[in-house]
Amino acid sequence: GERMKGFKIVDGDVSITDGNIDMAEDTELEIQTMKTVLKTSKGEDVFDETEGINLRQILSKGATADMVKTQIKNGINQVDKNYTIEDFDYSVDKITRTATTKFTARKTDGLAISISNSYN
Repeated sequence: GERMKGFKIVDGDVSITDGNIDMAEDTELEIQTMKTVLKTSKGEDVFDETEGINLRQILSKGATADMVKTQIKNGINQVDKNYTIEDFDYSVDKITRTATTKFTARKTDGLAISISNSYN
């Protein structure tokens, strides 16, 4: 099929090597896009108000791993519906008030990816 291409993002900025913008392709681009979606609060992107997840659910006092997993699943499925979450870990550091999610998602063709994000 057609290869997906986009700018490679590192720490929120376009990655440049020797004056050329680095490109991310296929799986790398998908992971990058998922990370962006998972950090976007739904309605925050003026160009696409459906993009993103309900970050309040992740950061609320009563958040449960199931609630968080549902949001993460919604987020990755906005990028590609063919992924299912296999391993999911959610932890909260009460001192730094940071929630961390780590998960592995597997595509129907067998490819597995791992993503971890912190929220505060």
